[in-house]
Amino acid sequence: MRIEPERERTEAEVAAERRRDLVASLERERDGYKVRGLGKRVAEVDAELKRLGADKQPVTEREATEPRETAVESKPRRTAARGK
Repeated sequence: MRIEPERERTEAEVAAERRRDLVASLERERDGYKVRGLGKRVAEVDAELKRLGADKQPVTEREATEPRETAVESKPRRTAARGK
């Protein structure tokens, strides 16, 4: 079996990959702000996504500013000594 050498990518392919990575990064950043209820920062990231032509569906003002519950209830700790 013959292994083909990796072809050299064009500038356009590299630029497209960088843009996809940037958009994915901004979307993760946006999700983090949304979870923490930082509506102003969500709007700023949305503006940048829009500038890049990758804007998401419009977010309502309430959705952008309303914090989401993210805590998970932990199991009760065992209080009795083991093996005694």
